[in-house]
Amino acid sequence: MPTREELSGDFTDFANARLPDLVRIARALTGNPHAADDLVQTALEKAYRAWHRVHRTAPDAQFAYVRRILVNSSYDSWRRKVRLQNLIGRRVEPEDRAAQGPGPEDQAVSARTVDALLAPLTPRERQVLVLRCLADLSEADTARELGLAVGTIKSTTARALNKLRATVPTPIGV
Repeated sequence: MPTREELSGDFTDFANARLPDLVRIARALTGNPHAADDLVQTALEKAYRAWHRVHRTAPDAQFAYVRRILVNSSYDSWRRKVRLQNLIGRRVEPEDRAAQGPGPEDQAVSARTVDALLAPLTPRERQVLVLRCLADLSEADTARELGLAVGTIKSTTARALNKLRATVPTPIGV
């Protein structure tokens, strides 16, 4: 049995190595850099509490475990927001991005583009596309990650891509 210091060091190494990937996925899930940071922090806190069970697995399995926490936490956050909307009887508006001021994330044009493209999608469609396209998981792996059937992943992917095609103008001459 490893000591607490060894587990802590192992977790720190993992977190340092995979933080950029986790932030990229969280950013795509939330569409908000601040919410993404909070989501990653929540996922890492939950993973740290279970690290004594996870640390013996392969690095890919460790990342898959934390990614699953990330996706589930994102979905839980969305459900809480919907419950709050139902409770108070009105729509809760997202934060005003312009009022937040520029940050280092504003330097990445591609991140803004991804946020804008994914904005019209439902949380489930966003999760599926993020895992399929950004995390590069197969349909079967995405289904396993989200606890859904492969057919559901296929139909959700098709529906989300059709929404994206409908919202993105096609350049002239293409």
